[in-house]
Amino acid sequence: MGASREEPYRELSPAQREIWRTFVSGGWGLLAEINTAMSASGFTQVDLRVLEGLQNSEERGISELAAVVHMSVSTVSRQITRLVDEGLAERTESETDGRHRLVRITDRGREVLARHAAVRDDAIARLVVDPLTAEEFQMLGEVFAKIGANLPAKRNF
Repeated sequence: MGASREEPYRELSPAQREIWRTFVSGGWGLLAEINTAMSASGFTQVDLRVLEGLQNSEERGISELAAVVHMSVSTVSRQITRLVDEGLAERTESETDGRHRLVRITDRGREVLARHAAVRDDAIARLVVDPLTAEEFQMLGEVFAKIGANLPAKRNF
């Protein structure tokens, strides 16, 4: 079990709870639609997220990648094994510590990522961007940036 809290748990007001439920329902519904679009193209959001976590870095360790993509080390490790088997990522040895294994995206992985990101982006454009005004979409980004900045930097998922 986790460490005990010294402060009492805060309770949401009925209005806050309803807003939260609306958020969760809309968010899960949106993710389900994106999952459907991604599955139809033969890829998953997890695959996409892991490759995106690799694309802006020369190479990363599994723990660092897990923190970047907000997934457990074991989940990322399994994904990397599969992506390596498919030629979308490759493992390398650290130049500073021979015991430490790193991973990086391959050129083929970048090509596959671009194709599947286009599928995801189309779904987001239809389901999120189009129904909102430009100002609402901008605000959505600002709200999630604020939420993301308030989250713990690293977690042991």
